[in-house]
Amino acid sequence: MNPQYPLWIEKVIFLVLIGLSVYGGMLLQDYLSGALLWISWLCIMPIAVLVITEGIGRTVQSVYLK
Repeated sequence: MNPQYPLWIEKVIFLVLIGLSVYGGMLLQDYLSGALLWISWLCIMPIAVLVITEGIGRTVQSVYLK
């Protein structure tokens, strides 16, 4: 029997992380300004979301498909 991988879990986590990234970006305005703020918004936050989503997805996959 071939169990199906629950892709909806990864999609929900991705959407939650995007929301947290937007919120975190708004909080960064209090601590950063200028170029550092733009770099964090355009580079660091999206890369962090993708890395965390990939890690969680691989963890769920390894646990679910054992």
